[in-house]
Amino acid sequence: MTNNPIRNLECCCCGEATRGRQWWNRDTGYGICSRCIAWLRTPKENGQPRESEEQIRDYYGIEGTHFNIEVQPCA
Repeated sequence: MTNNPIRNLECCCCGEATRGRQWWNRDTGYGICSRCIAWLRTPKENGQPRESEEQIRDYYGIEGTHFNIEVQPCA
């Protein structure tokens, strides 16, 4: 786990608001939203994804830690 807090970020692809943790390889205040991650994983005409899982990890962080975080409601 990380001590980096979940915060409001701006998606670096579409500009929409998203929630996540800051990734060291992104400008401060920017992350990626779940819609853009899904788009990056969809195949192009040649059948290859737009970005590999390795590229996604390098550019945006770890899924579930830096993006696509499921926030649990308070008990």
